[in-house]
Amino acid sequence: MLQVRDLDLHIGGLKILNHLTFDVPDQSITGLIGPNGAGKSMFFNTLFGLFQVNGGSIRFNDVELVGKKPHEISHLGIIRTFQDARLLPQITVLENLLAATRYAEPTTLSRVFFHKKALYQEYLSHVKRAQSLLKRVGLESKIHAMGKDLSYGQTKLIEILKLFMADNQVILLDEPFSGLFPEMIKIITELILELVKSGRTIMLVEHNMKLISEVCNHVIVMDAGTTIASGTFSQIRSKSAVAEAYLGD
Repeated sequence: MLQVRDLDLHIGGLKILNHLTFDVPDQSITGLIGPNGAGKSMFFNTLFGLFQVNGGSIRFNDVELVGKKPHEISHLGIIRTFQDARLLPQITVLENLLAATRYAEPTTLSRVFFHKKALYQEYLSHVKRAQSLLKRVGLESKIHAMGKDLSYGQTKLIEILKLFMADNQVILLDEPFSGLFPEMIKIITELILELVKSGRTIMLVEHNMKLISEVCNHVIVMDAGTTIASGTFSQIRSKSAVAEAYLGD
C-alpha cells in the first residue's frame, strides 16, 4: 500500500502541499481529483523525489520514499506518465517499448559478460511481447516508425503499452485521457483495467468526472494542497466541501 502522511511542500513561501494525508489501496484504481492548482501533479513530482519536502512521509510497502532519488523510487516498482505524452523521438517504437524493460530488469556488467545467452533470450522475449502488444491495439505497422513520427493519440497509447513492458507495481497516470478521441479513450481504459487485473495499483489524475466515476474504485479529492475527501465517487460527490471546491451542484 502507498501511504501519505502529513506531507508538506513549500516553494517560495507558498504552501503547495499542506499536511496531505491519504492511502492508496493495493490492486485498485484511485482517482486524484481537484481544481487546477490543487497540487495533484506536484504530489506526483514530490513522490518521485523531484522536490525536497518540508515535512511528512510517503511510504510504499513500509519503505520510506521521502529522501530517495527518482531512479531509486523507480527500482522499488513505481512508475509514472506525464500530462504531455513522452517518447524518445529519435528511436523506433519498438526501441521505446524495449527501453521500458530496463526499469523491470536492470542489466549489470556481470550479466553482460557472463550471461550473454540469457540476455539474448530475454531480448527476444521482450521483442515478442512488444509485437503482441502493438498488434493488440492495431499499431503493428508502426513498430519501426520513429517516436517523433507518431500522432498524439498514438504516442499516448505507446506510453500505456510501455507500462505493460515495465511491469511495475504502482503506476501514476497524469491525465492519460486528455486530448483523445472517444475511441482512443475506450482502448486506453480497457488497457488500464487490464493492468489492475494483473495485480498493479494505479493512481490517476483526471478532470473528466464521467471517466473517474466509471473507472475508479476509490477517489481522493484535493484542494489547496490538502485532502478534503476520499471514498467512492458517489460518496465524495455527496460531500458539500467537494461540491464547493470542484464538482459543482
